[in-house]
Amino acid sequence: MSPDHSAVIAVEVLHDAGGAIVTLGGELEFGTAASLRTALSDLAQQSCDPVVVDLAAVRFIDSTGLSLLVQAKQRFASQGRRFELRRPTHRVVRVIETSGLADLLALDDLEL
Repeated sequence: MSPDHSAVIAVEVLHDAGGAIVTLGGELEFGTAASLRTALSDLAQQSCDPVVVDLAAVRFIDSTGLSLLVQAKQRFASQGRRFELRRPTHRVVRVIETSGLADLLALDDLEL
């Protein structure tokens, strides 16, 4: 399969003032979720707070990507830590809203 036809995601983690910012780019779906899952799992072992996921460059998200975000939100909350989404694209917002997860993922708190 050529790179033009395969789903890819870029995951970059930056530590900032005690927290962590995870910047994503590309498509967050079944075939690409493992790299984000690994990054979030690593962050769960650290003491950073908050953990912020920047979705500005995410072009597509499927149910696997949504599930991963929900699981991360619950995991960090159970540790007494904040997990926040930042700058989701309108396409990602529509998917989150359509799935009924807007309240859980705190989309109402975002400036869209």
